Amino acid sequence: MHNLEWMHHVRSTVAALLGWFCCVTPSVGLVAAEAATIENSKSIKVEKLLTLIRVSELESEYDSLTQKYISDYEQQIRKSIGSAYPDVVGEKKKEIERLIEAFLKDVRKSIGQVETLHDHLKHAYSRSFGEDELDRLIAHYSSPLGEKDAGMKKSAAIEYNKMWTAQFMNQYKARVEKLFQVIAVVAKNKGKQGA
Repeated sequence: MHNLEWMHHVRSTVAALLGWFCCVTPSVGLVAAEAATIENSKSIKVEKLLTLIRVSELESEYDSLTQKYISDYEQQIRKSIGSAYPDVVGEKKKEIERLIEAFLKDVRKSIGQVETLHDHLKHAYSRSFGEDELDRLIAHYSSPLGEKDAGMKKSAAIEYNKMWTAQFMNQYKARVEKLFQVIAVVAKNKGKQGA
């Protein structure tokens, strides 16, 4: 009898646990679905906000200025090397051009690895604001004052780009100097070999 009572108790406990699990499992699924719906709703609101604050215009302006800066930067490097070694020809010239291209390819690759302004702001707004706050921001940027604020951000982005390019120039200054040193060695050594 004792064993039968114990088995009955185990069965009822297992049945209760199974019943609880069956009730909880759909709830867990519902909670996960609700969380996904909230995140999707929040993501939609962030995208709407980014449209209102004209992030695509800011990013376009930023990209345009960056590309212009990189182009100018490449021309300055080529001009400096050309004026430092005006008599380089043949294999020496090809090797120097290869070194310059490898350097510039690395510069372009470094720039390409930077997160876009849109993605950066998307993550920042998603982390920093709840749905109610996003609703209030959307209402603000839909107002005349918010539109004026969004326009001001474009000017601020241009100023930021100028600061960024100055920082970029300082960051690559030592690398450019090293490139010039390598090119000087190539130009001098290859010249001695009669290239």
